[in-house]
Amino acid sequence: MEVSESKQELGETMSSLLTKEASYGKCFNLPKRHIQIGMLFLYYFTIFITRTNLSVAIVSMTDKNSSNIDFEDFKWNEKEKSAVLSSFFWGYLVIQAPAGQLGQHFSPKLLLLITNLTSALMAALTPTAAYLGGWQLLCAVRTVQGLCQGFALPMTYKLASKWSPVHERNRFVGFSLNGATLGAASALPICGLLAESSGGWPSIFYTSAVLGLTWSILWGWLGADSPATHTTITSKEKQEIEKSLEHSEENQVYKTPWKQIFSSIPFWALIITHLSAGWGLSIVITETPSFINSILKYNVGINGILSSIPFYSLWICTFPVCWMADYLQKKMIISVNVGRKLWTTLYLSGSGTALIFLGYIGGSTIAILITLTLCVTCSAFIFSGFIMNHLDLAPNFAGVLVGIANGLENITMILAPLSVGFIVDDPVSNGKKLSF
Repeated sequence: MEVSESKQELGETMSSLLTKEASYGKCFNLPKRHIQIGMLFLYYFTIFITRTNLSVAIVSMTDKNSSNIDFEDFKWNEKEKSAVLSSFFWGYLVIQAPAGQLGQHFSPKLLLLITNLTSALMAALTPTAAYLGGWQLLCAVRTVQGLCQGFALPMTYKLASKWSPVHERNRFVGFSLNGATLGAASALPICGLLAESSGGWPSIFYTSAVLGLTWSILWGWLGADSPATHTTITSKEKQEIEKSLEHSEENQVYKTPWKQIFSSIPFWALIITHLSAGWGLSIVITETPSFINSILKYNVGINGILSSIPFYSLWICTFPVCWMADYLQKKMIISVNVGRKLWTTLYLSGSGTALIFLGYIGGSTIAILITLTLCVTCSAFIFSGFIMNHLDLAPNFAGVLVGIANGLENITMILAPLSVGFIVDDPVSNGKKLSF
């Protein structure tokens, strides 16, 4: 009888422990794929603060009267500033396709961890580079950061191909990439406040470095390459994901079909769409703070707040748009093909039209902010449009496809800020405010 009772007590104890373990594994009942989305969201949040911070910092770095006057400023002309702003994309351009190929053979989790740590280190070294080597050395540092962040999209798509059930892809990719929107929006006011603080403009880069380091530690703990390699995922969730995926050979290494990729007409159409989108988006992201500073004449603190408004609008709108896109596809109200074309058309036509109007509305703060907000908010459709098409065309090689397409897109993202330097030699001419 005592033995029976002991066995019963032992069974209850084991059951309790297993329940606790399962609860721990679920991490507050969150599915593991949602934790991956959350970590990727935070990843894009941190790297876009790092990517965008210079757009605000360069205002203070070249005009100390706009923020904390205790820190040295640099007498860089418009062409030199444009070179600094575009230098990030020099590295970002050349690494995209190789990054996608590396993701086929090495751990996406490890590649993201290493590159993000390196990017954080470069952020910490940025003030020193500017003081010691001027704009030329600063360009070199930003180029290295571009190389590191060039792994972001290819690795995200590689992870999405392993972690996301087909009917959740718009949300997986859209919610993950939406961290970039919040990062870009938050960087503008936060960097403006940091520039005016006792730490001056160098504190902008030190803060970015701390955020990058913190994320890397969390990613090393919570991230995983796939459900098959996750140590605490439930068998139910694992089976649900793998059942939904047609390409469930998790650990198989596929040979990249280069000939088929470059002879694919739909893929070339996708590349052309990337190029079209990249030009306008690059100008909006890199030049908005300088535009507001030159045209509306606000100090760096107010500048950051005003510049962030369009991106917060985009961040909010992206969630319902992604949910709607998944719902319409799941209920077969529209096909995947029609959906991709519809959302892409709404994005390009809406943002392009608003960007054209921006050059003709004068110096009205309200009119400029409304137009900028409409322009940027239209980008909410991008996450369910062409940017998802890589997973439609070839799920197993989505990282390679996005590496090639997004890499070529960055040709326009380099040329766009440089074009501003050539077109706008003097933002204020003959005492009149100029729109550009």
